[in-house]
Amino acid sequence: MFDIVVLVLLGSFIGFTGGYAGIGGAPFLVAGLVLVAGVDQHTAQGTILAVMLGPMSLTGVMVMWDRVKLLLTEIIIGVLAYAICSNLGARLAYAMPTHILEVCFGVLLIGLGFSYLNRNATKGHAAKLDPAKPTVKPSALLAFNLWNVAVLSCLIGVFGGLFGIGAGVLMVPILISLFGVHKDDARSLSLAVLLPPVSIGAVIEYQSRGNIDWKISAIIFVLYFATNYSGARMGRSHDTSMFMKVMGGILLALGCIVGGTALAGG
Repeated sequence: MFDIVVLVLLGSFIGFTGGYAGIGGAPFLVAGLVLVAGVDQHTAQGTILAVMLGPMSLTGVMVMWDRVKLLLTEIIIGVLAYAICSNLGARLAYAMPTHILEVCFGVLLIGLGFSYLNRNATKGHAAKLDPAKPTVKPSALLAFNLWNVAVLSCLIGVFGGLFGIGAGVLMVPILISLFGVHKDDARSLSLAVLLPPVSIGAVIEYQSRGNIDWKISAIIFVLYFATNYSGARMGRSHDTSMFMKVMGGILLALGCIVGGTALAGG
């Protein structure tokens, strides 16, 4: 009974916040399964990657469709790059002892927490959205072009397979801070990249090792899907910078707990 309640709370909360902030929420789900449900690190990661096989962000994409349709080429490139490189990340995960992987996951959460707490890294610019093309700051550090989207998606794919995470939690702040992409376009790109089964390469590897709980994956997917739409609608009309700071604090705390627990046990 306790495990079901945990799954319901995790799936519902992350589904809503994922739509609201334009992220998949996988770091929270992996950490929740490890810390609260007692699932081992590899199984938690494989299980959450299996959740991403379904169209988990469909309702969010529907809400953001007016922006998604302007990014179709970038989305296709992102999907292909992520899917191919996620298998490499999964192989790297199994090259590490479990406690080392847990420590690295904790470090990742801490890094993400600091990134989200940094206003400049997470706050979208106030420019009016261009109805005909993606809205990008002219003074961005890196050019928002197909080549850079492909490189970024490859890196996100490796990290996805290595740590069982999706595109959004890394892609959104990078797109905003380095590429100068408007927060709505950054959220649209990340949600759309998660729509196809981009984690398939990593899932094949985790399944071959017996580290996927398909029952948990199904429960989380249904709850995530059911709450993602309302979160996406609310996020579309809000400035999410304060919300991102709250998420940053949570990620920072989770990272310290996960990393500290792994070091103590290792």
